[in-house]
Amino acid sequence: MKKLMVAAAAVACAFAAAAEDGLLVKCGDTLAFLGDSITQQGQESPDGYVNLVLRSLAVDGVYVKPVKAGVSGHKSNDMLARLDRDVLTKKPKVMTLSCGVNDVWHQDNNRGVSLEDYQKNISAIFDKCAASNCQVVVLTATMFEEREMEKSKHNVTLAPYNEWLRAEAKRRGYPVADLNADMWKAHAADPSVRLTRDNVHMLPAGNRLMARGVLRALGMAEDRVAALDWESWKPVWVLCRFDLKPDADRAAYLAKTKAVLAAVRAEPGCCEYRLLGDAETDWDKPQRFGDRTFWMLEKWRSLPELKAHLASPHMKDFGPSVAPMRAGSTFHVLEDVLP
Repeated sequence: MKKLMVAAAAVACAFAAAAEDGLLVKCGDTLAFLGDSITQQGQESPDGYVNLVLRSLAVDGVYVKPVKAGVSGHKSNDMLARLDRDVLTKKPKVMTLSCGVNDVWHQDNNRGVSLEDYQKNISAIFDKCAASNCQVVVLTATMFEEREMEKSKHNVTLAPYNEWLRAEAKRRGYPVADLNADMWKAHAADPSVRLTRDNVHMLPAGNRLMARGVLRALGMAEDRVAALDWESWKPVWVLCRFDLKPDADRAAYLAKTKAVLAAVRAEPGCCEYRLLGDAETDWDKPQRFGDRTFWMLEKWRSLPELKAHLASPHMKDFGPSVAPMRAGSTFHVLEDVLP
């Protein structure tokens, strides 16, 4: 297992060094995502655009601290009102902003935000972020996927919001993920592919489109973005056995493992990570290994994310710290035989 971890670390470090050259975020930075229900759903689903961005950065060895600040139904005035509490107090280096759909959509029930007020609200958000040394990455508001989309009242109304957003971002020198334009291009290329499930909220294809746009705006190289093949990623399980040396301090070993659990479980590709030992039962049949044998049971969303985990900063520190305490270990990577 040690050789595998060393090899994975070397590969991931090479990727991280290359990736960080052009990225707005580096390992350890805080990255915030401010938005509405599109962002909220993007942060709640493992395959939502927010989590695809985090997972893809981690695969390149770039581990960031996420601030997931998408709230359903929110408009520019709502986001401005909670910006300090939900985002800036967390001191992010970079914040992506996705805002505009509800400002237009809610005009159907007279609860929307006019273009003039939208401009004031977004300008205030930009100013507050600048004062807090937080780099803004602007996401244009995604399109309404309706019949006759070019003539749709929502898309017609939304167009000047995005025009102003692009111009203001350019004036301030902010990177732009032009997701609205990307959606239009995707529809022109293949009108049969649906990006949303209800004309607004994303299907998997829409989340992948959004994630690619955000990663480009964050500075990930185009060849890396194009190479990301999330659809082919499938879960893997890991089963490790660790036997402690007779003179190893069992309590110290458990303490070291406990100290790293939170960091591992926070990795965007981690589904399960547990240290196990013999269960107390009244059965005669189960083979018992004793209190100096432990099993680590893990589940990862994909093999690339497992490899990134093995090379993560916390594992590079943890592995050498416990290796002298172990008499032996085994490492097995497993996948579904009957999915």
